[in-house]
Amino acid sequence: MDIIISGMSFPAIQGIQAGREYYIVMCPLKRLTKIFTFDETELAVQERAQRVLNHSRIPQITKYIHDNREDYTFSSVTACIDGDASFTPIAEHGHGSKIGTLTVDEDAEFYLTDGQHRSAAIQKALEEDPSLGNETISVVFFVGKNLEQRQKVFRDLNLYPVPTSKSLAVVYGNSAEDLFTKCIATESKFFDGVVELSDTRLSKRSAKLFMLSSLQLACLELCNKVDDQNWRSEAEKAIRFWDALAANLPLWQQAKNHEIKPADRQHYILFTAIALKSFAILGRELIAEHKNWKALLKGLSGINWDRSSRIWSDRCYRNGRMDHSKNSAMLTVNALKKHLELPLNEEQQKIEDRFRGESDEQ
Repeated sequence: MDIIISGMSFPAIQGIQAGREYYIVMCPLKRLTKIFTFDETELAVQERAQRVLNHSRIPQITKYIHDNREDYTFSSVTACIDGDASFTPIAEHGHGSKIGTLTVDEDAEFYLTDGQHRSAAIQKALEEDPSLGNETISVVFFVGKNLEQRQKVFRDLNLYPVPTSKSLAVVYGNSAEDLFTKCIATESKFFDGVVELSDTRLSKRSAKLFMLSSLQLACLELCNKVDDQNWRSEAEKAIRFWDALAANLPLWQQAKNHEIKPADRQHYILFTAIALKSFAILGRELIAEHKNWKALLKGLSGINWDRSSRIWSDRCYRNGRMDHSKNSAMLTVNALKKHLELPLNEEQQKIEDRFRGESDEQ
């Protein structure tokens, strides 16, 4: 059934929560912005019932829609109606008593309480692909809510959410990048069995060495042109690199064989996401420029990987903690290349010169 916007009339299903009525409607995507016209963003924070729109999230969600055009999934949008509304069922008894028409006073205001980023991204996607317009999203309406009540709805909806870990998102994903990463995690001789697939973080007692999300970020540095056609061959290339690297890192092998206590791994940079990323950047360069790249990796076996080593000081380890920035990754790559007696390229040299200049000033 179509939603009739002009008459403020909605085909709806009625439900009960906490003794109060609410309504579910199926809203065509092209009608979303016609319903939710009130903009709270210009109000003071205490006068609105929604967080400020984070515009950086909109392109990500829009891309998700386009990339998954045949199988994207959205949960319901939640909204509050500040004004009078009445429900007319199609029957007095049975299921029909919960199905009918929701009529809203023309002076009522509609407020998005949960789903503003989805709504904004859908609008952007519609501009790029109008064929989405007749597809629908469910909207849950709470009626007769004033500002204080809307703020409580927002608070309650966001009070106990458990975010899905980035690693689990990769496990359940089916994009080329996700398939590529899962292939490496399970078919690499070294990574098989040491990658955490679901938790949001590694506990100090975990037998796993790396998060799947960290492995993905590193692997996409190593192979930065993964697509639907080449993900398998790129994964095989990555596996060759990682297993060759692992063969020259005794600490990795000892940890995999449970010869290093989980709590002791924190003393080494080898078991950090920034190390994976730095190895990947180095690996991409070695594979592209050196036919004997496997032989070059043997030079890494003699490095002192302890965090306290001056090699890593202020590069990837500063102020008592690991630094995961892009600049730190590049400085770490520089240290690895220096140990391998390889020249820095122009960009790397600039970063190194700036780093040494800052170190001299300190």
